[in-house]
Amino acid sequence: MNNQWPSEATIKNRSLHREDTLVPLDTELWEQVEDLAPLQVYPAAVELFRQGSPPQSVYYIERGLVKLILLEEEGGELVIGLRSPGWLLGAASVILQEPYALTAITLTPSYLRRIPARSFIELVKSNAHFSWYLQRMQSRELLDQLARVMQLGCLSARHRLEQLLWQLASDLELGQPQKGAKEVRLNLPLRHREIAELIAVTPAYLSRLFSQMEQEGLLQRSQGWLIVSDPQALWHGSDLNRTTSQDLPWGTLTGITPEPLI
Repeated sequence: MNNQWPSEATIKNRSLHREDTLVPLDTELWEQVEDLAPLQVYPAAVELFRQGSPPQSVYYIERGLVKLILLEEEGGELVIGLRSPGWLLGAASVILQEPYALTAITLTPSYLRRIPARSFIELVKSNAHFSWYLQRMQSRELLDQLARVMQLGCLSARHRLEQLLWQLASDLELGQPQKGAKEVRLNLPLRHREIAELIAVTPAYLSRLFSQMEQEGLLQRSQGWLIVSDPQALWHGSDLNRTTSQDLPWGTLTGITPEPLI
């Protein structure tokens, strides 16, 4: 991973204009956010907030990757999602004044803006443009959660893994692989168990999936790197686009994982 971090001006320009930003901030809103929350660099493995703690801040991700963790009563942890540039973290808890529902931890060195809860609430109440931006952002999150349900119900574990690797290539700022592109090298910030949790399989089954892909020549593992020989083969967006709610199995809608964790 490139250790030469860009200037704040470069990061700002990327967040305003990059095509993969979820809901871009316009210049006027950006200036207000800049005034409320200076850009800060967080190293990897920093806990931004903990599940059950009082909501004190909202975080805006400009660069980097954050994992969302559910802390189980027995003391275990379950990775349930990743957040990349363009996402807001903790907004729902701050608005509702309820404890954080999840724990957020940086996976990679990250550029973040931390907006104090009171300032965030005031901005939502007083600025119609920001309120509209927030509604769009929350709508995007809802669609993202629906897409995940659709993946669990309609894509095989193999396809879910390939889709995750594709997304990580983009989130780690390697650029989305293009048709005819050469191999992509991924230095994954996730542990083996965490990847398995994200695609809803056991670590043992994930190992079998990786071995299968290696035997097919799609990827190879070397000194901590995951080398994908045919990046275009990872993309399965069209599979999801063809899926409708009528195609979803009943188990998906009731929260039952349709594919056994074998």
